[in-house]
Amino acid sequence: IGYIMDARVLQIRALDKKTSDLKSAKNIVPRGSGWINTVREAIGMTASQLAVRLGVTQPRITKMETNEDNLKLSTMKKAAEAMNCEFVYYFKPKTTFQNLVEEQAQKKAAEVLKTVNVNMALEDQEIAADESVKDFATDLINTKIKQIWD
Repeated sequence: IGYIMDARVLQIRALDKKTSDLKSAKNIVPRGSGWINTVREAIGMTASQLAVRLGVTQPRITKMETNEDNLKLSTMKKAAEAMNCEFVYYFKPKTTFQNLVEEQAQKKAAEVLKTVNVNMALEDQEIAADESVKDFATDLINTKIKQIWD
């Protein structure tokens, strides 16, 4: 079990390290227009030229640029390649992956322990809430991480 826990911790830390360079997606997303339009204009390519490279019509490029949020990933990849770019995507946590897991584990632990504490309070044996939540959350992360998402 210790080996599994260490591998998971390393995996979470590796994800956090990979994504820490970009503090916020807000800093890199083009304002107003999307990536296709921003890159196309920056490299001096017309919508018609991009259309030829993609094998579509110029009005299709305009539609792609105005509706970029709804394009398939494969379409974004093809558009990037047509402009000699590489299309990259990933999931950026709002804080860190480690915080995300810890917060969810604490929510789940509090939810479970609330029921336990109600039952134990009836028997006059209520557990100290904060410590119990933290301990149980750690246990969930280390041994039953998938249960925190139920």
